[in-house]
Amino acid sequence: MWGILGFALCSHALGSALSGQPFITTIPLKATTGSTFAPMGRKLPARKAGPMSFMAKRSSTHTLAALAARDANMGRMRAKSQMVHALQYFGEVSIGNPPQKFVVIFDTGSGHLMVPSVKCDSPACAKHRRFMANASHTALAIGWADNPLTPIKDDDDRDTLVVNFAMGDAVGQYSRDTVCLGGDHAYCATADFVETTEESDNPFADAEWDGILGLGQSVSDAPEFNIFNVLASNSTPKMHQPIFAVYLSRRMEDDSEITFGGVRAERMETALTWVPVSVEGYWQFQFSDILVDGKSLGLCKKYGKRQCQGVVDTGSSLFMGPDTDLVPLLSALKFPHDTKQNCSEKDTFPKLSFVIANKTFEMGADDYMDRSQDDHAPGTQTCWAHMMPIGDMGRGPIFVMGMPFLRAFYTAFDVQQKRIGFAVAKHDKVALKENKDVTDAKLMTFAPKHETKAEAPTKIEAKAPSKPEAKAPAKTATPAKK
Repeated sequence: MWGILGFALCSHALGSALSGQPFITTIPLKATTGSTFAPMGRKLPARKAGPMSFMAKRSSTHTLAALAARDANMGRMRAKSQMVHALQYFGEVSIGNPPQKFVVIFDTGSGHLMVPSVKCDSPACAKHRRFMANASHTALAIGWADNPLTPIKDDDDRDTLVVNFAMGDAVGQYSRDTVCLGGDHAYCATADFVETTEESDNPFADAEWDGILGLGQSVSDAPEFNIFNVLASNSTPKMHQPIFAVYLSRRMEDDSEITFGGVRAERMETALTWVPVSVEGYWQFQFSDILVDGKSLGLCKKYGKRQCQGVVDTGSSLFMGPDTDLVPLLSALKFPHDTKQNCSEKDTFPKLSFVIANKTFEMGADDYMDRSQDDHAPGTQTCWAHMMPIGDMGRGPIFVMGMPFLRAFYTAFDVQQKRIGFAVAKHDKVALKENKDVTDAKLMTFAPKHETKAEAPTKIEAKAPSKPEAKAPAKTATPAKK
């Protein structure tokens, strides 16, 4: 079976090379309102505990729990809202030879591939696909994180990794095997990953995904664990460009996707604007201003040459930022006391814009907020902003450009040139180009959906602002006014 698949891969790569056309692979993403969970911290024997994702950087347990609770609450409300926005997206990858398929969250805020192991007898593991090393003739057991090229034979002589989540934990070991991104014509390479041998019920038992694929710039334990960097350098077929790109639809029923090996122009209203990674490790970049209805809030000036710093994080369902910046921003957006409030269906809300590389990237109100008429009299609604204040993340004041930002803007990540590209996303129904060298990997099945208990959203305090008139929401990317 694998010989046939391998022949197909090689034949496809040869066809791409002879045609001179780029080969990219696109994985459709499944949307859900289930709570998001990203790995927070990890600990190895005889070593200090350390962060495993961006959201773990000096975040308090209270902050992480509040974020998880807020996701659950928003998921419940969004299920009945006028415009339903997903809280997480996941797709399919394969590991092993022959390939074993797994459903994973693609998380640019963390750096490891984690999937359940067949050795795991936790009830949570039993509900998901588990990696069977003895069914893959290329699987190798890896003993130590700091020596990822040395396979071992004795399972007792291995690093045991403890991974913490906001509401649970997992125990894992390191392994190496073939990892493929895409469907029948995928990018494949040998890479290291984490097999979990124990998982807590929360969050894993009812999760709609099997594992997590970290796509952070350089935050894994060793280069061999950075899946996309390994594929960009050593994949079969050879990756056309060392780029992956994310497109998120406005509505859950519409297509969302992650593309490897290049970008899809059909998904963009404008050309990409590229900005360099400002601080290596995560996908962090600099931007110079935040505007509300075209008016600068002056939030970036106080940071001097550093200006505002943003981290693009597909594992974050909200747009987040420092308390001192989010409070005035929310007030200017007509959320003076809380991120959730009663409103009228006739109420209008301002546009929110970011000045990136001297261009203004504009979001309409429907990009950063939701409305629900559930349990309301005719003409009245609940409105809530997809935002949350956060404390110090260990890198100075940071804005987390989560899903509200990613839905508005098609985003590309270039691992070789260490840069990020933004374009206004094209959400109108478009016919995708028919190209034999563009493959769409179809998803097969998902774990059953789950319900989470709702808790009250985070309360913030601020003075009430004046109420400026606002035009209808729209999105553009235009040169910034000087």
